[in-house]
Amino acid sequence: MTAMAERVTINADMRAVIESARLCFAATVTPEGRPNLSPKGTIRVWDDTHLFFLDIASPGTRANLERTPWMEINVVDQISRRGYRFYGRAELHLEGSALYGDAMRRLYEGAAPEWQPVAVVLLAVERAAPLLSPAYWRVPDETAIREMWRPRREELDKAFEAHVTRAGPVRVDHTSDSK
Repeated sequence: MTAMAERVTINADMRAVIESARLCFAATVTPEGRPNLSPKGTIRVWDDTHLFFLDIASPGTRANLERTPWMEINVVDQISRRGYRFYGRAELHLEGSALYGDAMRRLYEGAAPEWQPVAVVLLAVERAAPLLSPAYWRVPDETAIREMWRPRREELDKAFEAHVTRAGPVRVDHTSDSK
């Protein structure tokens, strides 16, 4: 793990948001100094000061972290319209390492993964900040936000499903994936 730097403790509320969302967006920096934002569907809490996700098909994220290990991860519960941004130094752990094996056991509990991850990305959380929708300025509390957004989420799902029916589902040829 990384050299000792100041760390943020991942509290119960942060854990609850991560567990409910299961999707995050990880920001890294390209060689040209540009932002790279990539969705990650395996975000989990490693321990009280670390988060992790699997690099299943993220050669750009991996290359960026090999060069510049700083990363920000945003996790937002869509219905509550709140979440957290986590910032810190990331490490890559490749297949064969103890941490990689432990991460695979934590996520798959002995079952074979559908796709073999290239690496485990472990983030030492040095800074965390809440993300809140401006809707919280107008609505009394989180319960009201959830009540307001559930029907809207259903409408959005129906609209997207109608689009898929019209346009057809996206199909990806996995035989051309690059690592």
